[in-house]
Amino acid sequence: MTKKNRAPVSATAPKRTTRELILDEAERLIALKGVFGFGLKDITDPLGFQVPAIYKHYENRDDVLVAVSRRYIALLSRQFRYPAEALAHPTEALKCVVAEFVQFHMEHPAYVRLSLVDYATPEGGMEYIRRAAGGPFRANLNAGPLAPMHRRLRKLIRAGQAAGEFRLIPELDFYRAIKAALLIRLVFPDDLLVDINPKRTVVRSIEASLWDTAYHYIAAPLSKAVQKTRRS
Repeated sequence: MTKKNRAPVSATAPKRTTRELILDEAERLIALKGVFGFGLKDITDPLGFQVPAIYKHYENRDDVLVAVSRRYIALLSRQFRYPAEALAHPTEALKCVVAEFVQFHMEHPAYVRLSLVDYATPEGGMEYIRRAAGGPFRANLNAGPLAPMHRRLRKLIRAGQAAGEFRLIPELDFYRAIKAALLIRLVFPDDLLVDINPKRTVVRSIEASLWDTAYHYIAAPLSKAVQKTRRS
């Protein structure tokens, strides 16, 4: 299977509309060539129609990329889910959702590339993920499409703090730490997003690496001491 055959976010849909096919192809190209490595003709050629057909559905190239980003915002909003009983074991629950966070990013390389562009263009450029989310990141902490994700993470962290397993830090600081560590790990020093079928050992290595970062960042000192005792 080659890179150009990467399955899009919604590849399991029984029938694709022209609008959806445009987004599917844009996703594939972002993952393969980067956000700025292709034009509208690169989208239409494999689909068998001309560039003007895109304008029936989207105003311009940026509008296409914002629409792609909205797909990812919908998927990202489902992160950090866990059953209610998992709050009784916050460290174990956090380890599970951090692993799922890694898997989400590795399964959707176009989202990673779009995110990196957003972070590099705070003003004067097109911030695709920000526009798709309806505003700046902080505006989504308590309202907007990503608010449920943040509420779940906040609740889990507070459960760990109440249990004495996590130190007292804001949920945003924790999210910032794991997001930054993961994005860098995926593209530096090697671009791991170009491999459509990464070996399970690679995925597990990234999961373990991010969990190590997350745990050492959030664990209460006593919790770290207990874990060290258990390992010895």
